[in-house]
Amino acid sequence: MLDFKTPVLDDLAYIRKICENYGTMGCDFNTANIYIWRNKYNIKICIFDGFLVLAYFRDGKPWGYCFPIGEGDPTAVVAEIFKDAKHRQIEANFVMLTSAQKQKLVEITGYKFSFKELLGDEDYIYRNYDLSILPGKRFHAKRNHISKFNRTYPKWSFVCIKKENKRDALKVAEKWCKSRDINPHTNEEYKAIEETFENYEQLKMHGGILYVEDEPVAMTMGCEINKKTFDVIFEKALVEYDGVYAKVNNEFVKTLVGFEFINREEDMGIESLRQAKLSYHPVVILKRYSGVKNDKAENI
Repeated sequence: MLDFKTPVLDDLAYIRKICENYGTMGCDFNTANIYIWRNKYNIKICIFDGFLVLAYFRDGKPWGYCFPIGEGDPTAVVAEIFKDAKHRQIEANFVMLTSAQKQKLVEITGYKFSFKELLGDEDYIYRNYDLSILPGKRFHAKRNHISKFNRTYPKWSFVCIKKENKRDALKVAEKWCKSRDINPHTNEEYKAIEETFENYEQLKMHGGILYVEDEPVAMTMGCEINKKTFDVIFEKALVEYDGVYAKVNNEFVKTLVGFEFINREEDMGIESLRQAKLSYHPVVILKRYSGVKNDKAENI
């Protein structure tokens, strides 16, 4: 049986090395995300034969296994996942599969699977150049939003998050919650932001704060998935400042020098969020699937 455990801070360096070498662009294998959301989603990890196996647990058992990531042939690890499920007397339900992993699962097992697209879980991935430069007619509206913000609030500034100003970033998140009648002290996302700040350096986070005069009006932060791809995990802004989201997005991406791609994560099935993400013209929409062995399935 696979020896799953809840990830701790001391696990992150090794996990990060596996994820970076694997080269995935998906936010589920952003090391910080694995740690930050370990409690909300009951994420557990196992290292087997040099591969990272991530699983989501419910009632003490995995309800969803992720495809193992690592260097080399994953065939033996996938076989071990099926053994683990059999030992626990559950179905080996694979989740958060990319199209490539879905095909690989069929190829290395020889099994038939029933696959289902996980709508709302797809990652929206953009070119750094597009988000920082906003070139051409496609981004005309975004440039207008930013120009209006600059005219309306000429005394704006953008600074990277440091130890001295973390409280200002948290202040934005708190105001964002209260503007939506959310109690920040019971809200899981707010608590995740608090914990992220507590372990900011160990999680290798990078973020920024947008100010109007001396008042923080937006915050954003994330971390690298690998040397090419940066993942924006949190972004909160006070919408009474017209154009604030376009502005903080643009200013933050300008600090992400060296990254070719920016992952802005999923739309969670929220139509307004989907439209907002599409308006920035992603170069990749990384679709996700679940899959379970089914000898009667036609779609292999």
